[in-house]
Amino acid sequence: MKLAITGGGSAGHVVPALSVAAQLAAQGANEIVFFGRHGSIEHEYAEKANIRFRSVPSAGLKRYGSWSNLRMPFTVLRGVGAAWRAMRNERPDAVFSKGGYVTVPVGITAWLCRVPVVIHESDHSLGLANRILARMAARVCLSTPPAASTPRWLARKTAVTGLPLRHDLAHGNPEKLRSTLGIKPGTEVLLIFCGSSGSARINDAVRSQLNQLRRRFAVLHVCGQGNLDPSLDGTPGYWQFEYLHEQMTDALWLADLVIGRAGATTLAELEVLGKRAVLIPLPASVSRGDQLVNAEAFARHHAGRCHDIFEKDASVPLPAPEVGSHGSSFPHPCSARRRSCSGAPGPTRSSSTRHRP
Repeated sequence: MKLAITGGGSAGHVVPALSVAAQLAAQGANEIVFFGRHGSIEHEYAEKANIRFRSVPSAGLKRYGSWSNLRMPFTVLRGVGAAWRAMRNERPDAVFSKGGYVTVPVGITAWLCRVPVVIHESDHSLGLANRILARMAARVCLSTPPAASTPRWLARKTAVTGLPLRHDLAHGNPEKLRSTLGIKPGTEVLLIFCGSSGSARINDAVRSQLNQLRRRFAVLHVCGQGNLDPSLDGTPGYWQFEYLHEQMTDALWLADLVIGRAGATTLAELEVLGKRAVLIPLPASVSRGDQLVNAEAFARHHAGRCHDIFEKDASVPLPAPEVGSHGSSFPHPCSARRRSCSGAPGPTRSSSTRHRP
């Protein structure tokens, strides 16, 4: 069986897509091809996973006034043309679509070529790309049960599968990363990451409070591509990375406290590992507001070990060092981590039903 995977724009789309690809390969798919945008995060990740890649032009809708929105329909049409040629050449038996604007031309083309499309939604409501493709899809996979208001035509084709997580999440080696970086045993670790592209505002807030944070933590700062600050290289107790690939699982296991966005994939990983967290969701001005909903729900259900901060004006308040200390009101995550990850059966969110690829 030959399968096509598509999804992109952020690690929250690409990492689950690659997890599904790994599961499908393990279950007998003899060939997998990834459809995405050239030079994108999905291109980089597919190459690292040794998955053949086909480029498709695509463009997303800006949620603020932008002339680029006028060009978007033409870019989508170009994408459909490129996807049509690739689809006719590859002739996959099915397409798995994980979300992101690149999936629209790929999904439309698969439907036109009568190739079954399975889409997956991580959040509580369908994103724009998935809303467009839902009527064309043979199956709509959800991380959580559909709302009572879900239209009948959509409810008939939904399946609650949970959220696929990175395939190696159950096998982190925190002490290996501690040794590699030279972090002293017993030192608490603060991991900061805010999406694959990072956040200039949060990066600035971290660096402005770095001396305070380093008094309590070894700080691992994943700041996004092009956001490194060379003047901070070699600062004791501070390590900055554009992005972590193979080491991300080890970093999540090593962290005593995580500061990050509130994407569904991030929250599922924090839940599985039982991590203490401070969430800074993307504001509605630059998103559809799904992270605001995610952060509020997650903080409410994990009040003992999580709280959320909303971006306002030009400042992002970061937690005082004592938030992550052993004397804080946050329980230590080790017990939850052992319950959720020791001998975990597969890369799915622990609170959901088992993943059926």
